[in-house]
Amino acid sequence: MTQTAHGPQPTAAGNGPTPVPADVYVEVQQFYAAQMRLLDSNDFEGFGATFTEDGAFRPAGGGLLEGPAAIAKVAAAAAGRFQGGQPRHWFDMLTVDRTEDGSLHTSYYAVVSVTAADGRNVHEPSVVVRDVLTWTDGGLRNASRTIRRDDHLAAESARD
Repeated sequence: MTQTAHGPQPTAAGNGPTPVPADVYVEVQQFYAAQMRLLDSNDFEGFGATFTEDGAFRPAGGGLLEGPAAIAKVAAAAAGRFQGGQPRHWFDMLTVDRTEDGSLHTSYYAVVSVTAADGRNVHEPSVVVRDVLTWTDGGLRNASRTIRRDDHLAAESARD
């Protein structure tokens, strides 16, 4: 292993992903907190800008979005499903591994809660998210995101 500003890096002889040191783990958590605050405050362009220029986003509903502008546009359109309520994206059970190319592969569970003006709170189906993060001159950015809804995963398991 060689040491860099972001902790140990696997060497060419490394054997695949390695867990990251605590400071990188915290940096990833802070990235996600900032990213979701942008989304929850309807700053869709800011949210899109957290992806690399060639970033790929595969939402749970299917399809492939490429680039910050396309991601921002679909995020803005999708916000209509909240019907004026205040969304909050909650992430937990985060794992972060560094691969030999230096990118970070993350996996976490997520739930979106939506609070209406009358105080009612609803939750959307839980999901598993898998991201690839890279460091850029502007800090961490999403190179790719894939979201899988748990109800879809359960239905697939029931068919098998």
